[in-house]
Amino acid sequence: MKIQRIQIHSFRNIVNAELVPGERFNIIFGNNAQGKTNILEAIFLLGTMKSFRLVKNADLITYNFPYALVKGWGVRDGVVREIALSISSSGKKAFVDQKPVVRPADFFGTINTVVFSPEDIAMVRGLPEMRRRYLDRAIFSGDTGYLSIHHEYFKILKNRNALLKSGTSDGLDVWTERLADAGARMMEKRESFIEEIQDLFKEFYRGIAGLEERAFLRYHSRITEKNRSRAALCDALCQALLKNYAEELRRGTTLFGPHRDDLECRLNDKPLNHHGSQGEQRSFILALKMAEIEYLRKRWGNPPVLLLDDMTSELDRNRSGNLMGFLKEKDMQVFITTTSLDTINLAGISNYSTFPVHDGKVLSEVTNV
Repeated sequence: MKIQRIQIHSFRNIVNAELVPGERFNIIFGNNAQGKTNILEAIFLLGTMKSFRLVKNADLITYNFPYALVKGWGVRDGVVREIALSISSSGKKAFVDQKPVVRPADFFGTINTVVFSPEDIAMVRGLPEMRRRYLDRAIFSGDTGYLSIHHEYFKILKNRNALLKSGTSDGLDVWTERLADAGARMMEKRESFIEEIQDLFKEFYRGIAGLEERAFLRYHSRITEKNRSRAALCDALCQALLKNYAEELRRGTTLFGPHRDDLECRLNDKPLNHHGSQGEQRSFILALKMAEIEYLRKRWGNPPVLLLDDMTSELDRNRSGNLMGFLKEKDMQVFITTTSLDTINLAGISNYSTFPVHDGKVLSEVTNV
């Protein structure tokens, strides 16, 4: 899975840009606030229709322009497809080979991406919402059907919360049953994903930090059902909601469900956010990203495109070296942003392209083979 060409129009500070990336390492460099991360964001949108930043559609469009347009030509299993995304303040329109996308499943899968950004490091110390966002994004990259479950759950949640805010319980039972059903399916997907990457994650963490450190991921829910089948989860969630009707009506919001759950990051049986050093937290996220890459490679039969945003500001020399060593062994396309080429360890890498960026413009390209 590789990207042959990228075109970006009126996207953030980029009025017009075109990149013809190399098949392996692509280094996008320049001073801060020039548009480097915007290029990665555009690529990520071509794979997911979403940004890895928390933004509105209007924020993605160059000031005084009516819409943004991002195009990419992706190669998978020898087949080239043109993927395009038009973004306006009212929404996004997707096209595959110049035809409007009717079903989301027709759009996803040509370009799969994994992003490693400073926001990922911050999620360890941040609010549970940040970890839920990461978890949902990672699952969706390998399971496009998860998107419809996610949308269904939050649509039901919105309606149920509106009823709770109105102060009436009329019709609440119906919304509760629907929420429990959608919530159980969502929780099942989340737990399954963590189970699938757990061994990979532990292996990568040991390789980075040493055998003495014991890293572990756990899906933390207020639903304590021991038998975690979908039916058991649905029943447990439904019972928890029913028991707390009075409190939910008083507060005007739903108190149980996957929108309140968390991805628990533990190191040596202790919460990483409270007991882990910055180095340990960085190693944890790095191992998590490596596991995600391997998970997607096995899932799709091809490695994803990796987007590394300002990696050198978050990883010390040893961890950066571990990551580059891992990437050298993989036949995958990588995009790296940095303020200077001197910060990237290119030892042993003979096939890379560099793209200087200034004021939203890609100035030129140099390919080293």
